[in-house]
Amino acid sequence: MTEFSIIGKPTAMVDAAEKTTGSGKYTDDLSVPGMLVGKILHSPYPHARIKSIDTKRAEALDGVVAVVIGKDAPNPYGILPIGHDEHALALDKVRYVGDNVACVVAVSEAVAEKALELIDVEYEVLPAYFDPEESMKARTDLIHDNKPGNLEKDYHHVFGDPDKGFADAIGRHEAALHRSAAAGKEHHVFGIEFAPQRALIRIQGRQVAVRRRVPQDRPGRAQVRGRPR
Repeated sequence: MTEFSIIGKPTAMVDAAEKTTGSGKYTDDLSVPGMLVGKILHSPYPHARIKSIDTKRAEALDGVVAVVIGKDAPNPYGILPIGHDEHALALDKVRYVGDNVACVVAVSEAVAEKALELIDVEYEVLPAYFDPEESMKARTDLIHDNKPGNLEKDYHHVFGDPDKGFADAIGRHEAALHRSAAAGKEHHVFGIEFAPQRALIRIQGRQVAVRRRVPQDRPGRAQVRGRPR
C-alpha cells in the first residue's frame, strides 16, 4: 500500500498559532487612515411597499458622510438579461426579510449603526409567499408587477420527438426539480485600501493586491448607478 505524506495524516492549520494565542488579525482589527465604515438598513418584512423614506435625521448626525437609498441607484441588474429584476437598494418595495433599503457611510461603526436607527421608513405590508405552488396562484400583490403568476422564468427545451418517446414509453413519471446555481465565496467583512493603479484588499487578516479596477464588475455597477461604463 502506498504511503502518503499528507493524505490520512494529521495536518496543523497554518493559522493555528495565531488563533490559539489571540494574536491573529481579522478584518475588524485592521484600520487605515481615513477609513470609512458602511452599514446597510435591511427590511424587517418579507413583502412590503415602501411608502416613504426619510433620511434627514441620519444625514444630520455628526460623522455621517453619506446616506444612499434606492433612487440613487435606480437601474436594475441581474446575472442574465432575462432576469434583470434586482436593485442594489430597494426602490418601490421590499421582497424578502433582509432586503437592502438604505446604506450609510460614516467615520465609525458606532456612528453608522446610530444613523441606521435614525432612518425613518414607512411600509405598507403586503401578502407574503412562502410556497412556490401557492405563489403561482397569485393574481394581485405580485412580487414583481411584470411577472404574472410570480413566475420568474419559463423555459421550454424540446429535443427529438417527445410525442413518440412518450408513446413508446412503458411508464411516465413527472417530477419537480430544484434549480441549482453556483456562487463564489462571499465574505461578510472586508477592507479595501486604494492606491494608484491598484487596490489592496484585506480579508480576515490576509491581503491581496489587485492590479485592476475594483469592483471588477464595472459595467454592471455603472449600469446600476446610471454612469458611463
